[in-house]
Amino acid sequence: MKGLWKENLGGWNAKDTKRKKQARNHTLKDNGYYVVTAFDGYRDSNKKVNDKVFRHETETELVKKGTYDSDKPIVTKADVINVWITWNKIDDEGNFIADYKVKSTLFYSNTTYWKEYYKTESRNVNVYANKNRNDNLVYLEGTNELVYEDLGLTKKQVRNMEFGAGRKTQRVVLLPDYLIKEAIERKNKIIVQDHDQDKAFIYGKPLESWKRMTFFDDGGRRKYAQNRANRMDRRNIKAWIKGKDISKPLKTHALSKSIAWDIW
Repeated sequence: MKGLWKENLGGWNAKDTKRKKQARNHTLKDNGYYVVTAFDGYRDSNKKVNDKVFRHETETELVKKGTYDSDKPIVTKADVINVWITWNKIDDEGNFIADYKVKSTLFYSNTTYWKEYYKTESRNVNVYANKNRNDNLVYLEGTNELVYEDLGLTKKQVRNMEFGAGRKTQRVVLLPDYLIKEAIERKNKIIVQDHDQDKAFIYGKPLESWKRMTFFDDGGRRKYAQNRANRMDRRNIKAWIKGKDISKPLKTHALSKSIAWDIW
């Protein structure tokens, strides 16, 4: 069964492992090709449809509240993790300091190159993460500062900074007030997006051009259909040879003539 009702279901499945709900991409995968083909002028430009299903708008503003994770509750606490942090040393000019070089040869050619290893520093610290953001920024316990700021690292060192396997401590800290305030503001922020002229909308949401093209992409289905046709033909030929009766006509599978019906 198809329909937008799948996106609004609540509760859990029979095994109690996941929500009985599908995302918008699932809906577009089910119906996108048929809706666009039927109502966007490919077959009949005069065909009318409910605006909630498909429409064109010449100038549109999309207003939404918060970010993509606005439905998540705001986190005010964080677990403290003990971890080793390693970073490369730099000289006065900001370049990594070489420790030693290793000469290596690529196994598939005679090309040789030198792999350079840099001098490193490390430190054992207690850190915590802000779960209100989907990033890798970690804060130092007791200072409420980012780790690389407390260590005085440059952007170049931060990009190559490595974290060892962390060990969860028994401590829990409250997030600083400014991080909680930032999360509240981001959650309640009103975002207005301007769209180009003649924008297509499907099921009430903008239909991007790249997404439209995926409706007409064969993907792996074409390769599957070709392999299936070849497999059927080989099976028929083997049976024909085994029968040792060349007077009988050689059967070919329907896919040998056209695989189109097996793709769509």
